[in-house]
Amino acid sequence: MTRTLGRFRWIVFGVWAVVALVALMMAFTSGVALLGLPAERITFGPATLTGLPWTVPLLFNDLDSVTTLAVILVAHLLNVSIGLMLARSGD
Repeated sequence: MTRTLGRFRWIVFGVWAVVALVALMMAFTSGVALLGLPAERITFGPATLTGLPWTVPLLFNDLDSVTTLAVILVAHLLNVSIGLMLARSGD
């Protein structure tokens, strides 16, 4: 049972990491180009959702794009570190 829960935690963390990577790619011009989309398709919406709970202020405040991107990147760094701690907690 414990091994199953440990694998499940790693699977959930891996799925979130892939989704967050694609969401961050959609926030950069080079990432959008790698996805095969035009440069007009840059959006911060998916990255804001995968950066929750740290990106909640972005939902209520209208910030410029540089500040929004900085908040999103910091939020993802925090989520990766917390996610790794939670995934390794059973090891």
